[in-house]
Amino acid sequence: MVARDNPEEYFDLGRRALELIHFSSELCDKPHYPDILDLACGHGRVLRWLRAHYGYARITACDLDRDGVDFCVQRFGATPAYSQADLGQMPFNAQFDLIWAGSLVTHLRPDRWLAALDAMIRWTRECGVIVFTTQGRTVASLLAAGRKDVAENIDKAALLADFARDGFAYQRYFEASAENDYGLTLTSPAWLTGELQRHPDIILRAYLEEVWGLQDVVILYKKAGHYLPVLGPAGAEGPAPAPVKSRGFLGRLFGR
Repeated sequence: MVARDNPEEYFDLGRRALELIHFSSELCDKPHYPDILDLACGHGRVLRWLRAHYGYARITACDLDRDGVDFCVQRFGATPAYSQADLGQMPFNAQFDLIWAGSLVTHLRPDRWLAALDAMIRWTRECGVIVFTTQGRTVASLLAAGRKDVAENIDKAALLADFARDGFAYQRYFEASAENDYGLTLTSPAWLTGELQRHPDIILRAYLEEVWGLQDVVILYKKAGHYLPVLGPAGAEGPAPAPVKSRGFLGRLFGR
């Protein structure tokens, strides 16, 4: 997502993440985040900004890259958590007021994508907030237009065909092994909101397209029992809607 020869972009994205987290606190009426998880922390692109603003917070740094986790522990006083490829298998029982996951599910195959979402929800306290990024219509459009600086190490034709058909697409990077299974993932807003139907305790506060570099940002709020199971699981077919008689513009506008 960030060119190695563009460190300015690296810091800009960290600052932008903090702005989006501030926005989440306003949306969810959460002035304080005492316990924070930076999931896929790397070497602190976002965590350094979190530490500067939330000096009082207990911040956990979690990543597959142990060197990155150790760096965040030493430089920013974070609590270490060494991750696993499948977050559903991670023996991690901590609870957080805020989870930030930037550029995480953007690289996961379907089962691990859903396992990551389930894990983030499980690790979030009641009235806690999850902010994570996805790759949606913007990245798909750039790939379809032939942009060469997005991803050249995947089967783009297959990725775009799957995205057009399903609203979800994953292709492993050519250089990645089957064991690591790391690649590029596209998710549409419609697919994501469909998957959220499985979680009656989760409120979708915002879906913001192309606000973190090329990536979209999703803001979730956890509130136990907020929704009743009035919708079926994603992909379930319900009864055909009853025909609606035309009521004119004003009737449609005011529900009369």
